[in-house]
Amino acid sequence: MDHTLVIVLVLYKKKLTECPSYNALYYAVMKRKNIHLLVYDNSPEEQGDVLFKNKQVCYIHDPQNPGLAKAYNKGVTLFNQLSAQLMLLLDQDTEIDFPYLDKITSLSDTEAVGAFVPNVYSGSQKISPVFSDKYVGGELSFPAIGRTEKRLMAINSGTVLTKKGLSAVGQFNEDFSLDFLDHWLFWKLYQEHQKIEVVDLILAHDLSVLDYSQVSLERYESIISAERLFYQKYDRDKLQHHISHLPKRIVKQFLTVRNRKIWRRTWHEYRMLVREK
Repeated sequence: MDHTLVIVLVLYKKKLTECPSYNALYYAVMKRKNIHLLVYDNSPEEQGDVLFKNKQVCYIHDPQNPGLAKAYNKGVTLFNQLSAQLMLLLDQDTEIDFPYLDKITSLSDTEAVGAFVPNVYSGSQKISPVFSDKYVGGELSFPAIGRTEKRLMAINSGTVLTKKGLSAVGQFNEDFSLDFLDHWLFWKLYQEHQKIEVVDLILAHDLSVLDYSQVSLERYESIISAERLFYQKYDRDKLQHHISHLPKRIVKQFLTVRNRKIWRRTWHEYRMLVREK
C-alpha cells in the first residue's frame, strides 16, 4: 500500500507556477489522495493558484520570511494531523517529476530508517549526499546506494523523512532559520542513531551558494554565522577543523570574489574564533 506523503515546499519571491516541480505537484495532488502539499510562502506579497483550492493543499503566507525551519515545523504539524508516514522537503529550485513521487510513496522498510535521500546534482556537479564523519569543507566523499549507519549529510531539498526519523528529530531547530539547517538535521539524526538510506534516484537542484561570487554579503553573513553556531554548539569536535579551514577560504575568496567585503568578513570570523578558542 502506498504511504501518505506530506510535501513541504518553501517559496521566496517566486510564483508557484515558476517552480520546476509545479507540473509534478499539480498532477500528484489531483491524482493521488495519499499526497498532500504544504506551500509555505515567505514572499512579501501573497499569491494565488488554482492548486490552493484543492483540499490536499495548504497555503501559508508569511511575509516576515522566517526561513525554512518554521515552515518545516508547520509541515510536522500537518504530518502528525494526517498520521502520515513520509515527509518530503522541497526547495523552489529543485526539479522533480511525478514518477519520482510515485517511487517515494512506494518506498519499503520505512520503519527501519530515519530518512531517505536521493543523489542531487547542481549542473554536472554532485553535491549530495556526502559522508560527514570528517569536516565537510575539503574533498568530498560520496556514499553508494543503500542503507548506512555511517554519518551522512544531505541538502534539505529532496530529503524524505520517515515517521521514525521525525519522531527522533522532534522539531526543526529554528536557530538555523535557513543556512546549516541541513547540517543540524543530519547531525541530529546521527545523534539519535537513525539509519539513512541513499535511494537510486537523481534530482537536479540549483545551488547558488556554491559560488561565493554569486552570494550577497547579507547572505554570506547568514552562512558564516550559522557555521559558527553549528560548530560551537553542536558538532564541537569539528570546530578546530572549521577554524583551520577558514584561511584557505580567505585566500580563495581574495583571488576569485570581486566583492572584497566577503573575504574581509571571513578574516574577521577567523580572528574572532581564534580569540574565543
